[in-house]
Amino acid sequence: MGKHQAMQTPYSPETLAERWGVSANAVRKKCATGELRHFRFGKLYRIPADVVEEYETCQTSASVGSEVDTASTGANRMAAEFGISFRHAPERKRKPKQ
Repeated sequence: MGKHQAMQTPYSPETLAERWGVSANAVRKKCATGELRHFRFGKLYRIPADVVEEYETCQTSASVGSEVDTASTGANRMAAEFGISFRHAPERKRKPKQ
């Protein structure tokens, strides 16, 4: 790319968690363990867009040979790679105000 390359806005753990279908804490843990490159802005984690693309490419290429064709979405596949399982929680009943 050229000298005046357009900079993409970095991801916060919350926005990246939404993209991947995982919790923001799971993204922060990947940053803290060094699995996901990031930078800090004060106390805030920020993950550059190019790092996200690189990480997703590596995750996809690493699992291509072992993945069976399923009807899962990208978010579910990414959640599976993080070891997260989704289950339906029963609806909470609210206590009436007194």
